[in-house]
Amino acid sequence: MKRHLRVHIVPLWREHDRIVGPIEDDRPDKVYLLEHEDPAVERPTYHEAVVDRIADVVGTPPDVEYLDLFDMYEVMGAITTIADWHPDDFVRVNVTAGTKRAAVGATMACMDEHTDAEPYVVDPEVRPHGLDAPVTEGFERASLLTTYQIDSPSPDQVAALALIEAHDTDAKRAKKKTLITEAARYGLEFMRGRVDGEVEDYDPVTGDYNVLDNRVTATLEHQGYVAVTQRGTRRYLELTEEGRQTLRAFRHRAESVVSDLEARTDDPSDNVDFALDNPVDALVEHR
Repeated sequence: MKRHLRVHIVPLWREHDRIVGPIEDDRPDKVYLLEHEDPAVERPTYHEAVVDRIADVVGTPPDVEYLDLFDMYEVMGAITTIADWHPDDFVRVNVTAGTKRAAVGATMACMDEHTDAEPYVVDPEVRPHGLDAPVTEGFERASLLTTYQIDSPSPDQVAALALIEAHDTDAKRAKKKTLITEAARYGLEFMRGRVDGEVEDYDPVTGDYNVLDNRVTATLEHQGYVAVTQRGTRRYLELTEEGRQTLRAFRHRAESVVSDLEARTDDPSDNVDFALDNPVDALVEHR
């Protein structure tokens, strides 16, 4: 029988006790720290003490990912990705240990209907402190935070966002036909069973457009992730800024498509232009 692990995901910013205290209480099996990376910001010396204490409690050093703790979508993406790595485990997220924007991103990640993670808040005993020490002192209690589920894009919808962005180049724009032919190429769920014969040079039929609208593009437009522009008789798709940020946050749901589009960008014979940062690239490299 598979063992269910207790996992903590914790932003590491200007706190010590509010990070270490709940870990000492809960004794998780694994800890991920999300630490701010900015050459202009000096790393507090007590961060080493946090890492060492967690290693003592857990028995192994925490996995550390350096990212922008002032980018809520990057934090959201890191947490949803890590939680997806532990589908059978108990994942908890400390939403009060990072920046204010990190707290928003962490809470949104836990509110995502497809992310099985519990957020918790940590009350300090004393506040505030100076810049050379953690902003709070002591650990009073950690409490689970009540959240409400929010909709998030399906794997097909995330893949569609990536495909639209990849085909938005100097030479062309993405059309619905583009999405259908590329979806056939990648075997996306909404196109399964609809393609007879070879997927290369697949010629869409009317029913494909109806399925695409019903399961992918109508929702993306309604959510404000995709805008439709008309040029003559042709309609083109492009990502809004919110669509780009959503793609960053949920790229792991379509990782195989994202990775392949990045590889295709290096092929001059394939008119694809795509690059997307990964909020957990270092963790992926060492998994």
